Amino acid sequence: MADIAWTWLGIRASGVTAWALLTAVVLWGILLKTQLLGRLASPMRLLDLHRWLGVVAVLFLAVHMVLLMFDSFMRFSIWQVLVPGIAPNEPLAYGLGVLAFWLLIPVTFLGRIRAKMGLVGNAWFKRAHLIAYAAWPFATAHYVLAGTDALADWSLGLLFTGTALIVMALLARGFVPAPGPSRPVKGEPTLTSS
Repeated sequence: MADIAWTWLGIRASGVTAWALLTAVVLWGILLKTQLLGRLASPMRLLDLHRWLGVVAVLFLAVHMVLLMFDSFMRFSIWQVLVPGIAPNEPLAYGLGVLAFWLLIPVTFLGRIRAKMGLVGNAWFKRAHLIAYAAWPFATAHYVLAGTDALADWSLGLLFTGTALIVMALLARGFVPAPGPSRPVKGEPTLTSS
């Protein structure tokens, strides 16, 4: 264990953490849209958690990418970290991770400035948000193809669990109707009553 470079451990840990956080971001976004949790979690709490998880995921992704430039075994240049397909080894596997990164940048950036842009900002954010959905499959493929621990039992369990949760949430989004307006309790005043 003493012979293992700290950068290699950091690259692995930050990569797996970034993937798990990205999975949580997607899952929370779906839960927010479907309102499956009903009264267990208010939409504002889910939105706050979705945003917070997104920021933390991007931070761990940045740590993952920066550590690649300091690894003693296979040092990446800044260009190899930022341009898909030019990694020193396994360009497809690493390129998928770079693509996932670039798919997250527009939604991350626009999420911070959209309020200042008004309606135009909201329209651009919605487009960027749709593009960001593709980041998760690319990140997952990168994890499976480039991840040192991808075939370890714990890693397979993490991959299976995260993927299963997202698939179930997507199925629920497609098949479970969104909650309708709540019915007033007998004797409770309504907006139309005087």
